[in-house]
Amino acid sequence: MKHRKICLAILLGAVLIFGAAGCSNAKDTDAKTQTEAKEEQKDSGQENKETSDKESKKEDTKTDKKENTEAKENPDETAKKDTEKDADKNSADTQEPEEKNTPVQAGQAFIYVPDDNAEGWNVNQVEIAQVTADALIGQLVGAGVLTDSITVQNFEETEEEGQYVLKLDLSSNFKDSVRSMGTAGEILTIGAVVNSFLDTFQAEAIQITVDGGTLETGHEVYEGYMTHMDYQ
Repeated sequence: MKHRKICLAILLGAVLIFGAAGCSNAKDTDAKTQTEAKEEQKDSGQENKETSDKESKKEDTKTDKKENTEAKENPDETAKKDTEKDADKNSADTQEPEEKNTPVQAGQAFIYVPDDNAEGWNVNQVEIAQVTADALIGQLVGAGVLTDSITVQNFEETEEEGQYVLKLDLSSNFKDSVRSMGTAGEILTIGAVVNSFLDTFQAEAIQITVDGGTLETGHEVYEGYMTHMDYQ
């Protein structure tokens, strides 16, 4: 009986030892399996990353090759695009605000003044700040050809039948002024206005009216266009 109990005790101890060894081996196996799985996952992620990097590099290489090929095939077009880009950049950097007020161009005026013997005109060439009808009438007033009460009502530069012509409308006192003159004085005064405007504006003919109507004096009806006048 005693011998039997000893055998059972030995058998039980052996079972416990083998069981413990089995659990230990199982734990080691599980740990090894988990470690190997992690290593495989890590290697797989590394491989995926390397593959992705390789694919990205391939795409970049293809794009660079394509751009280089296009540049070689169309060098003029590429240079043109680069030039346009540089021009746009320079334009944006150097663009300045536009001038709001454009001054009237200065120039020369030709002023016809009746001579002292009433036989023709002396021509004075003067510089004026603004080439306008008002400025020219002002010069004629200053030279004593017209009275200072005469003003410009309207002035037009136009083209008719292929000719560059002028239309000058003066205040009614211009008619009153020339009607008070003799024939010679009237011709010299009107001729001074006609020739001064034609030479200054480089026009071929001029029409002079007063208050929008035909200029009539006691000696003549000045209707339509007049060309450069000569005194005879």
